[in-house]
Amino acid sequence: MIFLMTAPTQGHASADIAFNVITYWPLGFRTDDSPQGLRVKRLLAKMHSLGANMVIFNFRGKMITGRSSDIYSYVPEDLQEQEEALLKQTIRYAKDLGMKIAFRPILLVVGPQDEFPFVENGYTWWHGNIRPDNPSEWFDHFFNYHKRYMKIAREVGASWYSIGAEMHSLTSGLGSRDPSWRFGFPELWVDFVAKARNVLGPDVEITYGANYTDQYVLEEGQKTWGGEFAQWYHDLTFLTRTPEEIFHQEQMRTFWRSLDFVGLDYYRALGSATTDYPSGYSELVGVLSKNPMSYAQNLNDMLSNLDETLGIRSRLAVQEVGYRSVEKCFVAPYLYEDDHTPINYEHQAAAWEALLQAMWEPQWPWMQGIGIWQVLVDDDSDMSVNGGFSPLGKSPAENVLKNFFTPKTAPQ
Repeated sequence: MIFLMTAPTQGHASADIAFNVITYWPLGFRTDDSPQGLRVKRLLAKMHSLGANMVIFNFRGKMITGRSSDIYSYVPEDLQEQEEALLKQTIRYAKDLGMKIAFRPILLVVGPQDEFPFVENGYTWWHGNIRPDNPSEWFDHFFNYHKRYMKIAREVGASWYSIGAEMHSLTSGLGSRDPSWRFGFPELWVDFVAKARNVLGPDVEITYGANYTDQYVLEEGQKTWGGEFAQWYHDLTFLTRTPEEIFHQEQMRTFWRSLDFVGLDYYRALGSATTDYPSGYSELVGVLSKNPMSYAQNLNDMLSNLDETLGIRSRLAVQEVGYRSVEKCFVAPYLYEDDHTPINYEHQAAAWEALLQAMWEPQWPWMQGIGIWQVLVDDDSDMSVNGGFSPLGKSPAENVLKNFFTPKTAPQ
């Protein structure tokens, strides 16, 4: 299955251009005449004007400590019925604009008193390193968190549904760099996908967002950069020797095949902190293009090998990628907002242009879509000077996105 677009763009006629949207308020997704509703409508219209044909709704869940099976929605139970009604209202509005819908529930790790980030004995827990004491119970609770959103996704006709993101320790496991948690639980993900299909029905595609970062994978004494996705590639293709390795690889391959497409949460550096970058915009884009071009070619080579090994045609979507509007945002794109890095809209735009030249412009046969991170719908960042991820209201980045994503008018 592939993403389908409602209108042609400059590049891919069959790939989606999406914005990830998020709210920290239980009832933040709304398009009524309240101040919040009017804000959401304005932001959706701006996304559409930049060429977006899809909205990816991110819903927040929380896991209590890194080892428990206690998983809850951030939306209190007494507000969930109202949340659902307002969410459906927002989805209708987005569809009236001509945009499709995707669901992407995410999971955060908090402490017993809701501390975030949760640091325990000097160790910072996050969803990529969790180690539940009872994995089977954990997956049951995780499914219960998803089930409510799966039912809504089916009802509203979502294009796709993400069952997880960046959960490295529970998919492939952490590999040989951490032998205490070498293998994850792909067999439990296979069961999860089967249960999800029963709820979602045949028309909603199922995906998972693997982390694609500058974290290295260590196997056979060799380092390979690419984070969770690189570990997946190794585990899908390596020469197995033991019964445990054989079982793990078989289950990873079954998991890969069970997904309609695989997502990437793309946070690779486009440059180093020590480089002396040119001040001219075009020259800067030229410097920044080298890394993403290399990453794109590497992904193409990996997928070609996987397809030959598994006898299938693999597809990827960059479900999450973004750059803050600050100086050298392209060096460590995963870093979140702060109040001290100088704002630089040109650097954000240059990062986007370099990324899209490599990942979008070549029209890679496996490229199914770009998911821009992020638009927080709780504030008016599109009308203020800020260093956040959203490109809305920032002319340099907006112009880059329009150039790549909006149809070009033929000369008269």
